[in-house]
Amino acid sequence: MKLIVFTKKDCPNCPYAKKIAKEVAEELGLEFEEIDIEKDLITALQYNVASTPSIALDEEVLFRGEVPTKEELKKEIEKYIR
Repeated sequence: MKLIVFTKKDCPNCPYAKKIAKEVAEELGLEFEEIDIEKDLITALQYNVASTPSIALDEEVLFRGEVPTKEELKKEIEKYIR
């Protein structure tokens, strides 16, 4: 499974969202990928992501335009890996 963070260069919350997602991916043994929506607009549109930061697990967007806590992100991911 892959945890994907959608970011944008001038997004003030993206570095923190990326840090949290990367830590959670490592802890849960998931692949991690960052997608800059300005550089890869096609992928962002496929996920229906227009706001950053957004976090997806495989094809399912878990959070849009917000930074969850590490615990919130883990709890949401656990719904899909059980």
